[in-house]
Amino acid sequence: MGSHAQAQLNITIDGGSASAIPIAVTDFVYPDGPLSTDISAIIRHDLARSGQFAPLSQDLLVEHPAADDDINMGTWRLLKADYIAYASIQSVSAGRIEIRFRLSSVADQKQLLALTLPIKTDQLRAAAHFIADKIYEEIIGVPGAFSTKLAYVTVTENSSGVHFQLMVSDADGFNPQSLVTSKEPLMSPAWSPDRQRIAYVSFEQGNSAIYLQHLKTGERTLMANFKGINSAPKFSPDGRHLAVTLSKGGNADIY
Repeated sequence: MGSHAQAQLNITIDGGSASAIPIAVTDFVYPDGPLSTDISAIIRHDLARSGQFAPLSQDLLVEHPAADDDINMGTWRLLKADYIAYASIQSVSAGRIEIRFRLSSVADQKQLLALTLPIKTDQLRAAAHFIADKIYEEIIGVPGAFSTKLAYVTVTENSSGVHFQLMVSDADGFNPQSLVTSKEPLMSPAWSPDRQRIAYVSFEQGNSAIYLQHLKTGERTLMANFKGINSAPKFSPDGRHLAVTLSKGGNADIY
């Protein structure tokens, strides 16, 4: 099962907005050589996945500015980009870099966003998702969700039978981690508002039961295991309570 736990979740987006915003996300300039993770490629993928943006293909990115003075807005107007995102990266110390990111409007040649991000080199993907969130919020006007996590259930089968796994991953399917493995069905994962707990339904005891999984500690708490239906957990906005569907009184009701 180890290979399944590390398998990347593939997400396919069908369709998108016909009025998707064209944006150029250039390759970030790093004089010390390529990094282990392509930050600009992740940002392009995030924005395209939203359906709100149409990043220019990499073969059209004829210039790679590192600073404001390097930008030729005429080039990006010809390529019909509404916005251009660019950055320079500098080494700060062993295992640490600094990203200096800028977002500008091509039409009015106005800088919209300037970020300086000192990070560790093992935080490249997180930094890319953070920048994509900021681009999305600046242009669309609502916070991006690229830095969030997914909770989902996988079903695999091998010689020992069927296995169900409760998984979490980055929003783009990378960095999958297995939280719970069971030979009985798992379903209905629900995040707490603080993203530190997941409520879900398990049939491992022969009947549906609701559990609470704590992500930091790995602790698991049984929340409901009444006779009949125990299903559909949902956190209250403050994260202090769970709404669940139970049939312990005969009919299925919300508690």
